[in-house]
Amino acid sequence: MPRQERIPAMKRMLCGLAGLLALAACSTTELTNSWRDPKYSSGPIKSVLIFGISNQASVRRAFEDTFARELTAAGVTAVPSYTVVPADGRLSEDILKEAVKKSGVQGVLITRMVDRQSEISSMPVGSVAPAYYGRRPGYYGGYAGAWVGFYEPVSVQQYNYVVCETTLFNADSPEPAWSGTTRTLEPDNVAKATEGFARTMIPVLRKEMLI
Repeated sequence: MPRQERIPAMKRMLCGLAGLLALAACSTTELTNSWRDPKYSSGPIKSVLIFGISNQASVRRAFEDTFARELTAAGVTAVPSYTVVPADGRLSEDILKEAVKKSGVQGVLITRMVDRQSEISSMPVGSVAPAYYGRRPGYYGGYAGAWVGFYEPVSVQQYNYVVCETTLFNADSPEPAWSGTTRTLEPDNVAKATEGFARTMIPVLRKEMLI
């Protein structure tokens, strides 16, 4: 298949995307959905060009560097896209084609954020058993019994999550080989959090025999 026909699906993934996934440690990253092209038969991809979709250069580079390091440790040659295309923002088709050609990779891996969710959690103290008022008569009995069964939220916390999509392409095919969706507790440090994210994703790709 001519190389110019290999790019459109990858280009569609990059167009109009803003913001890179916020990543968290492995214990707080959940793979919620995974799809593998049933027709894919090209074998493991041993070299990939990594794209972190973000308008923030520091976020993009921290993600791509860390994910590349984890993939390399797993035996996959990984190239952060910023080392081939330093310019930030959306790439044109010609630049994308040249980046894939220049890097000499077998595949392209793209990660983007697709949603952000919030959850409220409260932690109660005390017993939720029915109050027992019969130990002593009168209002003190009612008061003492009230302490036997009551509910009181002592802390209310908001947890922010990001929903991210990661897609792997074989450079010799116009269609994706694999795509997965993750739900991750929002972190403060992208570089450190990406380590956990990568250690969640890499075993999945290995199990699917894609790397």
